[in-house]
Amino acid sequence: MSQTVPANERLSALTAAGTSAWLDQIRRDLLADGELGRMAQAYSLRGVTSNPAIFEKAILGSDDYDEQIRSLARDGADAHAIYEAIALQDVRDACDVLGPVHAASGGADGFVSLEVDPGLAHDADGTIVQARAYWEALDRPNAMIKIPGTDACVPAIEQAIYEGINVNVTLLFSVAAYERVADAYLRGLERRHAEGLPLDVHSVASFFVSRVDTEVDRRLRERGREDLAGRAGLANARAAYHRFRALFDGDRFAPLRAAGAAVQRPLWASTGVKDPAYPDTLYVDGLVGPDTVNTMPLATLEAAAKRSDPAAFAVDGTPTAALDPSADLAALAEAGIDLDDVTDTLLREGIAAFVTPMEQLLAGIEEARAAAAADPVPAVGAQLPDALAQAVEERVARAVEADVIARIWAIDDTVFGPAGQPEVADRLGWLTIADRLADEVGELVGFARGVRDDGIEHVVLLGMGGSSLAPEVVRRSFGDQAGWPALLMLDSTDATAVRRAQDAVDLRRTLFVVSTKSGGTIETLSAFEHFHAVMYDTVGAEAAGRHFVAITDPGSSLVDLAAARGFRRTFLNDPDIGGRYSALSYFGLVPAALMGADLPALVDGASAAARDCRATPPAPGGGGWLGCAIGELAQHGRDKLTFVVDPPLEAFGLWVEQLIAESTGKEGRGILPVADEPLGDADAYGPDRVLVHLRADGGDGAHDGRLAALAAAGHPVLTMPVHGPGDLGRIFLLWEFATAVAGWALGINPFDQPNVAEAKEATKAVLADGLDGAPEADADDAALGALLAGLRDQDGGYLAIMGYLEPSAAFDDAVAELRATVRDATARTTTFGYGPRFLHSTGQFHKGGPAVGSFLQLVHDRGEDVAIPGQTFGFTTLKHAQALGDLRTLRAHGRPAERLTLEGDDPVAALRAVTARLKELL
Repeated sequence: MSQTVPANERLSALTAAGTSAWLDQIRRDLLADGELGRMAQAYSLRGVTSNPAIFEKAILGSDDYDEQIRSLARDGADAHAIYEAIALQDVRDACDVLGPVHAASGGADGFVSLEVDPGLAHDADGTIVQARAYWEALDRPNAMIKIPGTDACVPAIEQAIYEGINVNVTLLFSVAAYERVADAYLRGLERRHAEGLPLDVHSVASFFVSRVDTEVDRRLRERGREDLAGRAGLANARAAYHRFRALFDGDRFAPLRAAGAAVQRPLWASTGVKDPAYPDTLYVDGLVGPDTVNTMPLATLEAAAKRSDPAAFAVDGTPTAALDPSADLAALAEAGIDLDDVTDTLLREGIAAFVTPMEQLLAGIEEARAAAAADPVPAVGAQLPDALAQAVEERVARAVEADVIARIWAIDDTVFGPAGQPEVADRLGWLTIADRLADEVGELVGFARGVRDDGIEHVVLLGMGGSSLAPEVVRRSFGDQAGWPALLMLDSTDATAVRRAQDAVDLRRTLFVVSTKSGGTIETLSAFEHFHAVMYDTVGAEAAGRHFVAITDPGSSLVDLAAARGFRRTFLNDPDIGGRYSALSYFGLVPAALMGADLPALVDGASAAARDCRATPPAPGGGGWLGCAIGELAQHGRDKLTFVVDPPLEAFGLWVEQLIAESTGKEGRGILPVADEPLGDADAYGPDRVLVHLRADGGDGAHDGRLAALAAAGHPVLTMPVHGPGDLGRIFLLWEFATAVAGWALGINPFDQPNVAEAKEATKAVLADGLDGAPEADADDAALGALLAGLRDQDGGYLAIMGYLEPSAAFDDAVAELRATVRDATARTTTFGYGPRFLHSTGQFHKGGPAVGSFLQLVHDRGEDVAIPGQTFGFTTLKHAQALGDLRTLRAHGRPAERLTLEGDDPVAALRAVTARLKELL
């Protein structure tokens, strides 16, 4: 029995104002699980559009089509035939779902569009042949065939209308192009009318909006006219709407209207905002008017359902689509913006933007034919003792009963506590950021190419925590890309690390990325001031700013700083994304683009994971299931989530460590992520472990034997197949969603970090008081022995080793030896982090998580201090203030914490001496 779903008041008001809401997305699961029908009721959805990019994500980003691909492949179908069969079925089924909408509107709405091959954009004859074939194959009155609005295809549009084929004219950017296709529609109708044929054919003219702003805003930045940003898209679309009204309210259309013809409605396309500084309903609320359609990505549709303001649909009685754009257009022209050149550029890029996904789709289908023929591999394989498996199953059932998955996607903050609590509803932008940035991939790659072509050989990222960890994982996983700048990372206040970064590059051929959400991170800004001063001395005041790019939130102090110092570019990130959830936002994608990483793979993988994470009930191995699993296992004492990661993704632990520790470690609860601890034998692990194996396709299976032994010994083992660096986007999003769901399972808010500020305030206090007044003595053997005895005696205890020194691979190896020594002797978990980086990562867990940790701080200095311009202290002083501040904060929380200074010039040798010393004490 069908169930009536209450209609969203905002979208109902949009429909009543004359704008039909369509969904710019199609995929099999939307049809199979009834979601599209539900959206037709709840969101007043009145149509669907598709294109090759949408089908590429749907087909290659899920296993929904594998069986159909297998079947068609056995029948000998080639890749293109398989694509057509899939697309025709999905569009036909969507037409059937929206059939009641079509009928209720008297045939005026409820349409679903299928696009002709993008390669036919300049081939009218080929276009009309394919349009006829698709129309006949679909055999639905509410189907529409998408035909590009190029000059070459105008005759095909007229002919299709004449033949009674519903047409969605796409890729319209200029008012002149719109006029030509409107004229083609009218000519087609006039021919039918002259021959006495019924005028029951329908058409929309898809006018692209946000891409105009993206291109114009870029040109405005180059001219220093950011004051006009965000005006061009709406002004251009409103100019088209004024022309639409003139054409279809005029004398030419009057006899056609009298004979029953429908107007060719303007359809606002590309209505997801690209700039997070703009309201996410900008291109919805700003283009409301009679006889219009707005086709929205799912994220924009959901935003409109939550935040569209019906009171803003008109200004002084004038619908927003009908507002006069002349003042904005004149201002843009005065600023040197050639809108004709803009729209010509966008048309060329738009065609290419659909041709490339089509080529990738066909290539992917060829690969999928082979992959679909093999046995499917689950996203995560679980080896759990029976009692824990039952507990996880019950937790999943509770998540279904509480509708947790859908409520998270609906930005329902009550999933994580009382309504209106801070840092929930305004921290969920990461859910849809990949889809929102998909259209910007080309622009980001273009920006990166411009940097490369300017002779830049190194990109140095200055950032901490969420601003640096995802780029570091991407850097290590992809490695240096031929023909692209090398990406380096500076997320340390160690003076030697600062000198090393400077010595590694040719400053004249280096770009620095200053990355901080708040704009006020002391480590990042200190590094910036140092390198800006050095760059100033190297290239001069006028050129220095061109060597810097900023990534920050709108309104942060870094925005003003970047403008004052003449930065090459400032990327304003979505402020509704917390730092540790920002891997797929500008904070992760801009550095990835600059080093030449595969951005389309990262974004497409994230989009695929987002679809999987919407599944209810949570699919085994998906993000929802994984979150239920790790959350429930933690409730049963299995709260040390130990990552074993195959090459080339070994660095993944750095990022996921922050994500999980800072998200869950609070209120005396939490899941401790364990990264880079050497894999041991079963008797080296206590009953608090869960092991997660990111197992690489085609890997050597080096970890399989020990993990099998651990599973046999009763330790939960989760195995997640991964597919190389290009799979990171999927993995990032899956773990972000899993962490959010784990927060629900633990009963905490996974988006705040209540204890992080404590160490920052302690650092300020030390800097204000000076280091000389309160030197911290190193631990003697008695203190170290007591620390280790407490660790051994603490059920579920762990040892956190914190290194305030220059990061290096050699030190990583030495600290791994220390960790294995302690773990094997005590069966207790060990972690390691470089300071101050870990303060933005596991530091929250240390203070807010379960009070079972023991802490060993290691400090080392080498060489002279490096001054920080504008400060009375240098990097070494800052590092020591951070170390001392953190030590005092831990002790204030009652955590056992000791400190050792690594003597001499060689910290690796000094650490091995410490390992030998502790071995004697164990």
